[in-house]
Amino acid sequence: MKNLNGLYRIAIIFILLVCVQPVLSADFEFKAEDLTYDFLTQPGPNHIAYIPHFKKIFNSIKIKTLLEFGENDGTKFLIDSCNKVISVDFITHGYGPGTFQSYLSLFAECPNWIPIAYFSGYQGPFPYWAPYKHLASEHVYKACSYQTVSHKSYAKIDDFYRIELEAFIKNLIKCHKIDLAFIHPILYLRSDLIELLFSKIGIIIAYDTNCRAAAEPDDVYGYYHLKVPEDYEEIFLPGGAGTTVWISKKEMYQNLRDELRIYALML
Repeated sequence: MKNLNGLYRIAIIFILLVCVQPVLSADFEFKAEDLTYDFLTQPGPNHIAYIPHFKKIFNSIKIKTLLEFGENDGTKFLIDSCNKVISVDFITHGYGPGTFQSYLSLFAECPNWIPIAYFSGYQGPFPYWAPYKHLASEHVYKACSYQTVSHKSYAKIDDFYRIELEAFIKNLIKCHKIDLAFIHPILYLRSDLIELLFSKIGIIIAYDTNCRAAAEPDDVYGYYHLKVPEDYEEIFLPGGAGTTVWISKKEMYQNLRDELRIYALML
């Protein structure tokens, strides 16, 4: 990796290691094969509101490789629908590895799933248990902590965390031709992630965007301040906490844009 120029000159270490250490056992009451479309969309505690939206998109355009920031039960539907799914989970001093480790166990038999642990401000032994890992500085953790408390972007104070995140994303794109990016991590820097993905990935989706649709200026994710470039179209899909899709205005996405506009009116 090349060192980043600037005040801190911190080298980003991107390590893709396949480890032999076993992951911790999951405590789920179900198995991965139970996470079908019907299971995830039925009323109840396992219902995931955005899954039908993804089914609509997958029926409209072929998604070979999907990049997901965050993971949950719905990740299984994405794995079943795409050739490859890359899930990035952020492990920090405030948000430990427990959930990520559980999904490592749950989806262990899914050969087309690439789970990457992004460590920032992590205080613990070297994570041999993570099959793919990215060891970053504490700047992402600091920026997230600041935004969580203040609901303001840390970029005005120090934007180095954005430099690190962009370098990480660029490295992923160098290694994988990504067709769609999905943003729903526990990390609250969702607006930053979306802005860094513009011009790099043609289809970007984020969940929990009702606050943006309602133009609420005080939202923890920073959606209100998100600036959409002119070459992307924004489409809001109601349901649950709200899903928003940003699609490139390139000709290759014309049919998808047309179909999602009509689909949104029917929801």
